[in-house]
Amino acid sequence: MPEEGPALYKRNCAVCHGSDAKGGSAPDSSLFTKPAPDLTTLAKRHHDKFPDEYVAAVLRSGAKVPDHGPAEMPVWGAIFKASADSDQAQVNRRIDNLVAYLKSIQAK
Repeated sequence: MPEEGPALYKRNCAVCHGSDAKGGSAPDSSLFTKPAPDLTTLAKRHHDKFPDEYVAAVLRSGAKVPDHGPAEMPVWGAIFKASADSDQAQVNRRIDNLVAYLKSIQAK
């Protein structure tokens, strides 16, 4: 697994999902209506198969939210695109590396 995945997680995701990826409360809970989900159980919640495409889609476009609620998770695809000077190959690599990392930490 590329080394970039763990670093991306630590820099972008751990603040809400925790350093262990088990979710819980965000640092400023007034900004969020519910705790961040446990990312180590993604496979378990999807019939014991890691949902690569779903996770990549959430990272690229954000999670589906109720009609009258804000998106609580940043849309990393747009953020990565801005920080990569619109280099789509670099954005794709970052998302692929983050997905690979999340897949590697699934609970057994």
